[in-house]
Amino acid sequence: MMRFEQHYSSSKGNLYTVTAANGRRLLLECGVRWQLVQQALEYKLDSIDGCLLTHEHKDHGKAIVQVMRAGIDVYASQGTLDALNADDTYRAKPVKEDVVFEISNTFQAIPFKVHHDAAQPFGYVIREVETDEYLYFSLDSSHLVNRFDYAFDIIAIELSYERERLEWMLDTGNINAALAKRLLTSHAEKQTIIDYLDKFCTLYKCRELHLLHTSAGNLDRPKAKRDFEKKFFIKTVIKGIN
Repeated sequence: MMRFEQHYSSSKGNLYTVTAANGRRLLLECGVRWQLVQQALEYKLDSIDGCLLTHEHKDHGKAIVQVMRAGIDVYASQGTLDALNADDTYRAKPVKEDVVFEISNTFQAIPFKVHHDAAQPFGYVIREVETDEYLYFSLDSSHLVNRFDYAFDIIAIELSYERERLEWMLDTGNINAALAKRLLTSHAEKQTIIDYLDKFCTLYKCRELHLLHTSAGNLDRPKAKRDFEKKFFIKTVIKGIN
């Protein structure tokens, strides 16, 4: 059975893994120091089939050089690789929107467009070949319109803030206007994600919903967990929230 794990999930750094039934793993993002990446992987790098990046911002791709030096292929859009100056190494693997690519005998993936203030940001649908399970993975997108034919087993999706709380933070001077505006135009709001899952995703097989990159200041995270579980009857995971 496929497993998804959040190691680091915030604006300070993002690092996630997907583990297949046979023990092979994928690294999703590498936005923390290389030492922390190695620790999260328990220094077992030989089980990693590849690393997928959504975009070039430091909290997502900080350790890309060290990841490639360790012999791990990095898959991302050409725009992301160019922005990271990583397109001159054979470990950098550019992928194209809506084109399925094979990472290994264990994993396949298909990139899809998301909406963020980055060069060419992607989300990914990841398939474990042996079990025919599907994982939806996206980060940092103001809105989502992608519809897929797959019934997802796991969904891992960004939820940065809720509008009412963000407005209160702005009114009370706890966040500056420029940052609040950037959240509105480049990150995901709670109701936006609820509507997307409800209207665009096939959920009857979904056993886990991971809410990623959540903000303690701009989102009531315990309430978000309760609201999503009540709405969708799916186990909902937010890092740091029981």
